[in-house]
Formats: sequence, C-alpha cells, structure tokens
Amino acid sequence: MPRFRERVKTWQFELAAVAAVLSGVVIATGAAPVEWLGAAAVTLTFAHAQVADRLAENEQERQSYVRDEVAQRYSVSCHAWATRYLVTKECLWLVYFVLHHSWSALAGVGLFLAYPVWRKWWRKKHPRGRNEPVIAV
Repeated sequence: MPRFRERVKTWQFELAAVAAVLSGVVIATGAAPVEWLGAAAVTLTFAHAQVADRLAENEQERQSYVRDEVAQRYSVSCHAWATRYLVTKECLWLVYFVLHHSWSALAGVGLFLAYPVWRKWWRKKHPRGRNEPVIAV
C-alpha cells in the first residue's frame, strides 16, 4: 500500500491546507456568505499561484542546462519576477483588506506571503532532479 506522501501530491496538500485555514477564518468570523465567496476566490487564486510557481521553477531549471540557441530564444526570462510580483501585490492587498475588514481575504494574504518561504524550504528538502521531466520548447 502506498504511503500518504505517494498518494497525495504536494500541490493537493498545499491547496487543502489553504482551504482549511480559510474555512476556519470564515467560520470564526461569522460565516457570512460574502466571506465564503471571498474564501473561495482566495483559494482559487492560490491554486493559480501554485501553477505559476511551478512553471517558474521549471523554467529556471530548464534554463540552467539548456544551451541550445533555439531553445534559449523561447525561454521565459521574466520567470524570476513571479515571486516578486506575488509578494508585492500581497503587501498591497494586506493594507486594502485591513481597511475593508475582509478577514478571509486577509488570511489569504498571510498564506500567500508564507507560500514562497514554504516552497523554498520544500525545494531545499526535495530538490528537483535531472531525471524529472523538464520540457524544452
């Protein structure tokens, strides 16, 4: 029987944790329908950020060993900005959500700001191997 880690992908665990935290915040703040809507939006935005983060990781890895001139021409050189944009926008959202008392969204800001730190730690513990598929365009 496969172990838990083999059955559940990292992205599934991350997304479930985010949904659980946001649900807890919504329930703790009165479970208003608008808060559930906000929590759902934040959860899906987090899922989008997960995909963007993994694409940036893949591009960084690909660029580290693809030396083919044609492949380099199709590289995505702005991949390094993905985390910078994420952190900067979340800092702005933090102020906005505090002013509007949007608690589930504010909890989401904390999750988004913690995410790059988590991924850096995760990749340190689970480095990408050269045997993982990395697509060269």
